[in-house]
Amino acid sequence: MTPGAICFDATGTLIELNESVGDVYHRFALEHGVDLPAWRIEDAFRRILRRAPPRGVDGSTIAARRQHEIDWWFERIRETFQATDSTARFDDFPAFANALFDAYRTADLWRLRPGAARMLDLLRDRGRTLAVISNFDHRLPEILEELGIIHFFNFLTMPSESGSAKPDRAVFELVSQALQAPLESLVYLGDDEKEVLDRIGSLGVRVFDIREIGDLEAFPDLVSSAATLPPR
Repeated sequence: MTPGAICFDATGTLIELNESVGDVYHRFALEHGVDLPAWRIEDAFRRILRRAPPRGVDGSTIAARRQHEIDWWFERIRETFQATDSTARFDDFPAFANALFDAYRTADLWRLRPGAARMLDLLRDRGRTLAVISNFDHRLPEILEELGIIHFFNFLTMPSESGSAKPDRAVFELVSQALQAPLESLVYLGDDEKEVLDRIGSLGVRVFDIREIGDLEAFPDLVSSAATLPPR
């Protein structure tokens, strides 16, 4: 079956950070009266993020869900510094958290993954319909626009827009309806955890794990050759 649409995760698949979280948090914290080692901040952040609840799905409107995303991030930032050093005190924590949140809104702290732009070029040249299915927050479209790739995509969905997050079936049904492509014709490429990829695959979507693909520029040929093979 020829793929009806090829869907991508965003962070870790199309884009990545160009600076460690610890270094960025350290730099902004220093400007707001707190000096802690970047490596300790990084370690705390990763521990906090692993046990964090979903973001962007609470609220009955897009505006409410976007505010939930901001509140969610502010709480993760607070927890990160609490876990790093519970005695740390900011001159103005809301101002610090706002500055940090907005810093990740621009392309300054992001970059395209090697081969991503060329991969998207090749897929569009071959007439593929492309979409982004991400659990990132409402800053994503701005980041993709600044990095120069948002024009490749016919559709983009995030929890704050849809009210659902991967791997919920509702997310993929939304994409299927928006692109007028049967759900079982969709292809998904991402770096999600294996159990998430397995759940997406159980919906009938053909799933590719980016960790198993050495070169993004080779993906267009790979997805074309796999189109006639049984789903993984």
